[in-house]
Amino acid sequence: MSISRSQTEKIGSIFNGNKFIIPTYQRKYSWTEIERKALWIDIEESIRNDMNHFIGTLSFKQNESEGLSVDTVYEIIDGQQRITTLFILLNVLIERITDEDIRDEQITAFIGTKGNLKLKPLGIDGQFLGSVLFNFDNIIYNDIEKRSHKFMYNAKKEFKAYTNAMTLREIEKMIKFIRDRIEVLVFNVEGQAQAVKMFSIINDRGLPLRILDKTKSILMLYSTLHLNEELNSFINDQFEVIFDSYDEILMLKDELNILGRFEENTIFTHHYYSSKRFFPESWNNRNSADTIFENIKGHCESIKSNKSNLEIFIKEYLTDFKNFAHGYCDLLKTVKKNQDMIKVFCKLEFTATLYPIIVRLFMQNKLASTLSYLETVEVRVYKTRGTNPIADAYWLASLLSEKDYSIDEIHESLKNIVEKFMSDHTFRNYLDADIYGNGATKYILAEYDGGPLSVEKYSALQIEHIFSREPEFDVRVYGFEQDYDYEKNRFGNLILLEEKINKSIGNSAPINKVNGCLQSEIESTRAMAGSIQKGSFLKEQVDNRRNKLIEYCLSRFVI
Repeated sequence: MSISRSQTEKIGSIFNGNKFIIPTYQRKYSWTEIERKALWIDIEESIRNDMNHFIGTLSFKQNESEGLSVDTVYEIIDGQQRITTLFILLNVLIERITDEDIRDEQITAFIGTKGNLKLKPLGIDGQFLGSVLFNFDNIIYNDIEKRSHKFMYNAKKEFKAYTNAMTLREIEKMIKFIRDRIEVLVFNVEGQAQAVKMFSIINDRGLPLRILDKTKSILMLYSTLHLNEELNSFINDQFEVIFDSYDEILMLKDELNILGRFEENTIFTHHYYSSKRFFPESWNNRNSADTIFENIKGHCESIKSNKSNLEIFIKEYLTDFKNFAHGYCDLLKTVKKNQDMIKVFCKLEFTATLYPIIVRLFMQNKLASTLSYLETVEVRVYKTRGTNPIADAYWLASLLSEKDYSIDEIHESLKNIVEKFMSDHTFRNYLDADIYGNGATKYILAEYDGGPLSVEKYSALQIEHIFSREPEFDVRVYGFEQDYDYEKNRFGNLILLEEKINKSIGNSAPINKVNGCLQSEIESTRAMAGSIQKGSFLKEQVDNRRNKLIEYCLSRFVI
């Protein structure tokens, strides 16, 4: 059954006699539990209230049928997230039908077979979707490597849970509802130009669209309208790599537990902040993702009459963006396998502002030679001082993308940032003051200890006071005066201790902490316990230890 050019259709009529492919350049399946649960709740409420449910617009382009297939084949231009989710839900519901003949009939009509699905993402996503639908129980979740595959697996797992308590009558009622009463506004377009134009218009009118989709859409629009579609395939290819890289970055960041609230806007803005050369007139290191998108759109609009300039801009900008996204992904893969990098990336944790520099250096094979400099910048400027020199960092990132800087030149640039914000004199003053709550303290103490520490063991460590913050003893006996509230948080009075041990020793005097500290895996903490046990451990010894730590930092974190 063919789909009308533009009208409201039922989900059942869309799948009946038709097949859909999701091209490789499209976004991978990315609906989370939040979106899937919202759809489920909407369907439940609509069934309860005996009303149809409208799920928005879908855009298709008819393709030639495969071989002798009687099904009409459509390429999904817009709406694949909703279609895929409903497809998985229908599969779960149909599997619950007890009558084998009816079940097989429904599977054939709406799902297809493992090798010939009614809805098929191209590439390995299509193979995995087939496994989710027909071989779900044999999939080992921990073996799944792609983020889109995890989302598909979780979609079926959640829907199986939702339907578990439903009766056969309720199952049949929901299947009929999805088939006959879920409606979509369908646009069946004739060609790519019409598809891109319609997609852009729909999403410019307020429907939610993520920043990468918006950017791809606007570049496709200018290619279609002003370059005779000459760059359409190129744009699709570049964004396929960008989308895949972004999905892998999300998985890797969770594995490594770094990068905080990394999202699409992050990779989009990080690339922009290191790409001043593409936007010589409008580049600003404080532009938001939306402003950057408007800059891209405005720049295309300003040069659209010059075909050559428009083609050069789209090609060069997207090639660089693709390489940046791929480099970002490869960086995290390398971190995962490199213990020296794990130490700095996962224990110290670089501030997000430094990542445009880090990615550019990694892309140029210069990160290994500059990692210690970046570590020093992070420790001294970002962590100890607690400042975030955005302008300096993004300016340098952009320069790195424009010129082949030598290691010495990079060293000099980073040194200038350190001297501007955290000279040796200023660094010494910060280290000599109240340092307890500082972001660099734990890392410095771990480096001072020098022992091998896994990320897991490092994460379990806490900063403990030798002389307690709220002492249950008279600190004056140990040489402290009225200024103890200030003195207690200085470097000499701080050690690393495992959380479990720390909880057990409480606020007792140092001599009563010895047995606990001797159980620590931190060598310097055990050595401290030995010094306390030896006797005469007073404020003077704390001051001496602070001075040693300060001198260590000035020699260890030098650029």
